[in-house]
Amino acid sequence: MSLVLRYALAAIAAYLLGSLNFAIIISRLFYKRDIRTYGSGNAGSTNAYRMMGGASTAVVMLGDALKGVAAVLIAGYLLRDFGTAGTLGKLIAGVLTVIGHSFPVYFGFKGGKGVLTSAAVLVMLDYRLFLIVFAVFIIVVLLFGYVSLASVCAALSLPVGVYALYGMDTVYLIFGVFISAAVVYLHRANIKRIFSGQERRFSFRKGKKE
Repeated sequence: MSLVLRYALAAIAAYLLGSLNFAIIISRLFYKRDIRTYGSGNAGSTNAYRMMGGASTAVVMLGDALKGVAAVLIAGYLLRDFGTAGTLGKLIAGVLTVIGHSFPVYFGFKGGKGVLTSAAVLVMLDYRLFLIVFAVFIIVVLLFGYVSLASVCAALSLPVGVYALYGMDTVYLIFGVFISAAVVYLHRANIKRIFSGQERRFSFRKGKKE
């Protein structure tokens, strides 16, 4: 099998896996309602918690994380004998999984914001990158109570973490900048609500099953 074909298979698998948005799947399957019609309209874990409560949200989070893990593993397997090309393939697979989550082919290209899936991809690529962005996320949530703001700050810390660990490695820097820019862009409405004082702070109060 040629290198180009392996890249293509890894890329397609990553996007299709990413398109399996579990917040939408669980809300439709068990609550007979599309989560995108509830609350913030986002098909992500925070809105899932508000709508479905803790148990269902745990399933959503597990599914959204595992698809990122699976995509990187598949790319790694297909490109296992290609050295640097294999690393590039895993990075591309990670990006496409996040794109699939945000623009899922199965659900009209309207999905979530890719934060949890991005985190899972980072764990698979380099756990140190994950620890950097996770630390930023937790600190911001504890200080301000906004998951959206924490997600944006964590995303902005990713290129910094990449530079700290890899220097001017072009491939990793492009990966870090792309993921960071994508997460910030997808949170643009949240950013506006924060500045206008309309963004909801996260609470561990059980979501309403409407």
